[in-house]
Amino acid sequence: MTEFWRETRLVDIAQDGRNKLELYRSNLQGALKEHEYLPITLASDKRILDLATVADPANAAQVNVYLEKLASDSGASDIYFMDRNGTTIAASNWNSDASFIGRNFSFRPYFQQARRGETGHYFAFGITSNVPGYYISHPVRSDGTTFDGAMIVKTHLETLLQRWTKGGESVLVTDENGVVIISSHPEWRFHTIVDLPARNRPRIIASRKYGDSPLDMMPLTSGQWPKGDELGVLTLSTIANDLSDLPPTPQTEKDTPSSAKTNLGKITYLATSSALPKQGWRMFLLTDKAILDRSTLSAGIMAGAAHIIFAGLVFIILQRRRTMLEQLEIRDWSQRELERQVRLRTADLMSTNLRLAQEINERSRTEDALRSAQTELVQTSKLAALGQMSAGIAHEINQPLTAIRSYAENALKFIARGNEDTANRNLKRISELTDRMGRITGNLKTFARRPEQDNQLVDVHEQMQKAIDLMLETGRTNVSNIVLRHAPDLKPVIAEPNQLIQVFINLLNNAADACTDIDDAKIDVQIAEGDDRLLVTIKDNGHGILPDNLPKLFDPFFTTKPFGDGLGLGLSICYGIIRSFGGTIRAKNRPNGGASFTIELRHDAVPANNDDNRYSTQNAATAKQIDTAQISQET
Repeated sequence: MTEFWRETRLVDIAQDGRNKLELYRSNLQGALKEHEYLPITLASDKRILDLATVADPANAAQVNVYLEKLASDSGASDIYFMDRNGTTIAASNWNSDASFIGRNFSFRPYFQQARRGETGHYFAFGITSNVPGYYISHPVRSDGTTFDGAMIVKTHLETLLQRWTKGGESVLVTDENGVVIISSHPEWRFHTIVDLPARNRPRIIASRKYGDSPLDMMPLTSGQWPKGDELGVLTLSTIANDLSDLPPTPQTEKDTPSSAKTNLGKITYLATSSALPKQGWRMFLLTDKAILDRSTLSAGIMAGAAHIIFAGLVFIILQRRRTMLEQLEIRDWSQRELERQVRLRTADLMSTNLRLAQEINERSRTEDALRSAQTELVQTSKLAALGQMSAGIAHEINQPLTAIRSYAENALKFIARGNEDTANRNLKRISELTDRMGRITGNLKTFARRPEQDNQLVDVHEQMQKAIDLMLETGRTNVSNIVLRHAPDLKPVIAEPNQLIQVFINLLNNAADACTDIDDAKIDVQIAEGDDRLLVTIKDNGHGILPDNLPKLFDPFFTTKPFGDGLGLGLSICYGIIRSFGGTIRAKNRPNGGASFTIELRHDAVPANNDDNRYSTQNAATAKQIDTAQISQET
């Protein structure tokens, strides 16, 4: 019984630990993301772009004051700009003794990440301030492509540490080297949970990532740290960072240095862990095993007392039962005889009542089934109509709504800064997107018939550039490496400009989603002349398309994304739009990884009696079967 309770309690403690660990994990992620927007926003600020182009001392002085105020208002520890060589040009701490201005930090990993075009994340001690913090960097490109420097924000996590310490839980976070960088116990910080290899230890210490910390091992006396989701058991010696944590004695005050570490005892913990893959960190929650031991002991005492009480009750009940059986045995014979006579006389009546009850129940079930079927039929019809109407509209207006929100937020910031020209351009773009939303409902007719649209001669390169700019400005993708190549003297094609941009944005977004978690993600767009048509090819180096999914790729409501992340209408709408232009669209996997979508557009208008120009739900299936056959041959 005690062992059963112990196992049950152990499962409860493990589950409770995982729940608490998830809360701490969310709390840490929120603290790390608190200032992530700052370097990204400042990288496109005109003052920073001007300073990156020309290192004017007067401009640098104004930027210093601006960064100082921004750091004070946002709560960031430090904000600074480094040129393309890694030398600090402007910093929020320009007026302090530990100013970063003139210091070169090009050796820091966060600068190297920014130089590669990535948003850098790095935890380390400051070289100048010797204060630990979390660094976030972002590349600065004055012309949109050339690396001109990096914008860095350093945020300290002291407020988070104070909250964790007051919470009373034992929580710690280790980095990629197994070093404790964040902990609710200050004395555990900058200890290691694994023994650093001898060949790496001098390099790690020389990098001053952990300041002057000697990187001693955590005082593990038994057990081991969990590496996955399993529950681990380990014993740690409690330590004090210095003897000031202990009551003073003449011997300690006289003979022992203040930097000594003193073992105070041992505590056995139940350990659960969780990974933070983005940073390469791991979080641990340690629960004192004494809680489990006390609970098991209490359960054993209660089980023993319950056993004694239960045995006494069973004895009393057996005694009373014996007496009652003797009395009932005498009365039972006469009752059985009387009951036999009653059963004989009522048998026919009970049989008749049973048949009548069965018929009533059967009729009631039939009526209930009929009403349920009618209700389900009506509800199915309602949901089918509502699904067809709302799914397309929700998908189509999502892109312009996101862009309008981003332009509106940026316009407010530019107005607040007095930059009326840029704000007016944003408001003009909002007006254009609003006009586009007015035409969105007409695009949904592409599923049923060819709409009466204003096809005209369109410059494909110009529309593709607009689509790429809209993606980058609205932040719809984390892939900044989009390469656009085109042949010279491209001839215009017959299309509707807004719908063509809609197709390009949809395909670019899909390519960006396919590159999630891909290092050096890249989207390659190429526009070239074919035999009698214009070819637009969008390639990515993502995860590619499963062969079984290729024939169904342009079906309505087919999607490979998780539930809630997509309706499965984007490619189907693109298919209908391109067909309405008299063109084709097809997809295939690339030999070296990734996927490729090719669009063929006509230079001349489609004749009115041409079957390609009459796109409808009846001939859409036949048309898509032909395109699917082409896809299968190519892949």
